[in-house]
Amino acid sequence: MITQTNRGFLSPAQVDLSDSVFRTSQHVGEQYLLSLEMDRFLAPCYEAHGLTARKERYAGWEARSISGHSLGHYMSALAVTYQATGNEELKRRLDYAVSELAGIQQTTGSGFIGGLPEQAFIIGFQAEHIGGFNIGEYWVPWYSVHKIYRGLIDAYRLTANEEALQVVIRFADWAVAGLQGMTDEQVQKMLQCEHGGMNEVFAQLYGMTGKAVYLETAKRFTHQTILAPLEQQKDELQGMHANTQIPKVIGAAEIYNQDHSHESYRTAAEFFWDTTIHHRSYVFGATSISEHYEAKGMESLGIKTGESCCTHNMMQLTKQLFTWNPDHAYMDYYENAVYNHILGTQDPDTGNKTYFASTLQGHYKIYGTHDTAWWCCTGSGMENPGKYAEAIYFEEDDNLYVNLYIASTLDWTSQGLSLKLNTDFPYSEKGTLTITGGNASANLKLRVPSWLQEPMTVMVNGDTQQIVSQSEPGYITLSRHWSEGDVVTFTLPMALSRYTSRDDEHKVAFLYGPIVLAGALGSEGLPVDTIVDETALNPKTAPVPVIWTEEEDVRKWIRVLDQSKLTFELSGEVTSTGEPVKLIPFYDVHHQFYTVYWPLNDEGDALEKVLNDITIDRVQPDGQQDEIGHQLDGNCREAQYNGSSTDGRNKLHMWREAYGTRDAHFSYRLAVQPGALNYLCVAYWGGDHSPFEREGIRYDRHFNIIVDGAVTGEQRIHMNKIGETFYVAYDIPQEITSGKDSVKVTFQALGDNGCAGKVTEVRTTRSKPEFLII
Repeated sequence: MITQTNRGFLSPAQVDLSDSVFRTSQHVGEQYLLSLEMDRFLAPCYEAHGLTARKERYAGWEARSISGHSLGHYMSALAVTYQATGNEELKRRLDYAVSELAGIQQTTGSGFIGGLPEQAFIIGFQAEHIGGFNIGEYWVPWYSVHKIYRGLIDAYRLTANEEALQVVIRFADWAVAGLQGMTDEQVQKMLQCEHGGMNEVFAQLYGMTGKAVYLETAKRFTHQTILAPLEQQKDELQGMHANTQIPKVIGAAEIYNQDHSHESYRTAAEFFWDTTIHHRSYVFGATSISEHYEAKGMESLGIKTGESCCTHNMMQLTKQLFTWNPDHAYMDYYENAVYNHILGTQDPDTGNKTYFASTLQGHYKIYGTHDTAWWCCTGSGMENPGKYAEAIYFEEDDNLYVNLYIASTLDWTSQGLSLKLNTDFPYSEKGTLTITGGNASANLKLRVPSWLQEPMTVMVNGDTQQIVSQSEPGYITLSRHWSEGDVVTFTLPMALSRYTSRDDEHKVAFLYGPIVLAGALGSEGLPVDTIVDETALNPKTAPVPVIWTEEEDVRKWIRVLDQSKLTFELSGEVTSTGEPVKLIPFYDVHHQFYTVYWPLNDEGDALEKVLNDITIDRVQPDGQQDEIGHQLDGNCREAQYNGSSTDGRNKLHMWREAYGTRDAHFSYRLAVQPGALNYLCVAYWGGDHSPFEREGIRYDRHFNIIVDGAVTGEQRIHMNKIGETFYVAYDIPQEITSGKDSVKVTFQALGDNGCAGKVTEVRTTRSKPEFLII
């Protein structure tokens, strides 16, 4: 067990946010936590043991077999927000939850306290019926309980709740006993199912208790299929579910923290961060599309981009890497992520959270409902506002790194100094860092951001003869004996800049300093943007003008409207409509249409626009939430398969097929317009052969399309469009939709050796796409 003193990020317990957009958001997040009911979160844990809950459990995901994950997130959110605010009601609720979980253990005589039946883990311990997102009929059980482990650990670490440590130890010992009868091969098979950061929590428990069995268990919970290539600095992430992998890497990094003999785990974590941030991220610091990794260098746009859980976890990994190597590049990314993505994932009116950050041009932010949308991102979203202060300051003996320019005060306990960072950044370029108490020699290191287009300047106590100027990214170090009243004045020159997408020079975004700007396109015709679950991702968009200009200097065609609010205007002289467009910070965009990425000297993806304008509902074979929300079902689960292919433009397409049993089929439930003629628009992967051979059996890609029991189409696939998808539209007669707001759409193979698919997308539409009308 390795311990470090006076080295690490200074926690929100020592850092208080001053007036700023972050403090406002923290308060909204705190009120959101107070609006929730602990007994409803605890209900699944009682019911899993056949005990009577005090209140009815929440709906949405908490009514499914992933139940309990929100309890863990809520506990962590209470812990971090209590640490940040000192609100005793938050701690009272957390202490109550720990006490109730301890009571369940005492009543049942078992260490298990998950929010789903223990049967899920009994199946897992036998390494049977393991899927990518299921063990038997249960949805990601280890992922769910991982959040409760973390909640208990946070209760102990952040609020000194000793009972939480005893509860989590009993829970951990239950898991250790379950794994004892498994071979390493069986454990690795079980880990094929998403399991969160189980290796991280066991490594942390080793650090807290010194029990070697916990470190060994952490290593057993490390998924070698993912870690082994990363240790060799090989990128094999394409097509993988993004947020399944990030916690595994965080866990490997924590094992390295506890046992430096695992140097390869550090290599894996650093390489993973580099390839994710530099090759698979959007301009605002997020990653993933439809929750999956694209090919390196891709930056495809869509509604389901930027899953906020991914950014939440990448920020956690970033902090870890910075503790190993305090490189400014890590904090450049962290600043991008916290300002441009995380800050904007919370509805400022309700505190409700977003799942994705849509990059579909002209789309809008979609927030979950208060009582039903218990997504993974609702959980991490509960934690985010209490964590805003976590990375502002980092200490290393007598060195203090000032990483983020967020208005705050600091009690630097180890050096006996207190400081106040006074700034209105990013609304102002200027700020001060004042010593408000104490007397000590120390090195203050102020981060020089990579986005500066002019040198950063620093001055101590108004001495114009001692101005320090630096343009190269890194840190400006001020070494001296500091006394109460000393004032450091700094400037961070900001300017407009253009960002060009990695995969298309005609796809651009705009920034002011580090702040991503979005086109504010108004709210006329905006759908209700608080939704029940992930099945209602309405693709409606507002028109987005094309920018036509050969002028490289964006300052020639974007002007400042109000510096104090960071509002700008895109000149009508360069827009295809001839109308100017208002630009505001992406984090400030709420309840209106917007665009972050703009088409530049190119019309953009006209096909996507045509489809979105007529779409009622849509599902993509992501193997996860989208399909689960659309009630994926089928009769051949062993052969029913989803995977991915990459087209000639390197764009990732997820697909699903079914074969291997008579009448092999899979189905979804999609929304329709009741009593009207609807259409089913299906995209197929066009490069497949028919027949194809699997294990000596030849299968034909020949299948029916059935809507609520009525055959509405028949399809064959055989090299229809090599290396691309192709679309087919089928009529859904009015009599089928009469009195219905949704229908079951089934793809059913024909013949004993038929195959249904590959299907890459299914939409219900209100009219037939014009490009399919012959």
